[in-house]
Amino acid sequence: MKKKAISLLLAAAMVFSMAACGAKSDSDTKETKKETTTDAKDESSDKEITAVARGTFYPIAYTDDGGNLTGFEVEALKEACDRAGISVKWEVSDDYSAMFGGIDSGLYDTIVGQVSVTDERKETYQFTDVYAENSIKMCVRGDDPAETLDDLQGRKVCIEFGTVLQDFFDKYNSEHGADEQIECVETAGSPYEELEVGHFDAFPITELSFDSINEKGEYDFKLIGDPIIVDYQAWPFAKDADPEIIDAINKSIKEMQEDGTLSKLSEKFYGRDVTQITEE
Repeated sequence: MKKKAISLLLAAAMVFSMAACGAKSDSDTKETKKETTTDAKDESSDKEITAVARGTFYPIAYTDDGGNLTGFEVEALKEACDRAGISVKWEVSDDYSAMFGGIDSGLYDTIVGQVSVTDERKETYQFTDVYAENSIKMCVRGDDPAETLDDLQGRKVCIEFGTVLQDFFDKYNSEHGADEQIECVETAGSPYEELEVGHFDAFPITELSFDSINEKGEYDFKLIGDPIIVDYQAWPFAKDADPEIIDAINKSIKEMQEDGTLSKLSEKFYGRDVTQITEE
């Protein structure tokens, strides 16, 4: 794939959870974008939701060469809502930290972008049933001697603040001494390109996102250590969201798990099946 396209995928891959982590230029991602489209298989339905996604979050939610929003989670939610007779209005934004605020204000109904289910989030939001799981590891340059997370003490790790990754590293640093800290930084650019030139030393990434990028052969990177997080993904909604919508989507998720639709979508976009859920 062209270098330009790859660099876009990269920013997405960071799990930034949502971990990280398209097909738009880096300059496009510096400003929040909003694009609106509507999917409505059943036009007679009176149920509609507004879903927001990052258009550069390959292969989870990204804009393809034809300008169409696609990706594993986009297609999964489209199918789930089609089956439930729910129309979807799509918004595209690169401001992940503002997406939950959009749910709070009623601007959005849900977020499409590897949203992790956490106890803290469950206090504020209700989630659909889990439809995918993923392991997050640390990614470093291929010539880096680091082999474990502890080998990154005293070095810089790039994360997206406001995610489960910040929670993880805050906890890690609180449990280690002053000379054993891992410095967390953010980037507005491509994490892969910035890791390559040494702006920081590592970043967390889901194993499947790493596989999707690594197979292109554009970068000499590797994963190290054990998973730092086993991540479970579901779509978040406000606590006062219509329970009929949540129930209908959950019914679709179950059907799609049983008939293999979710597995096929996962294989298509990830090259592996991440929809076989282990114990949470």
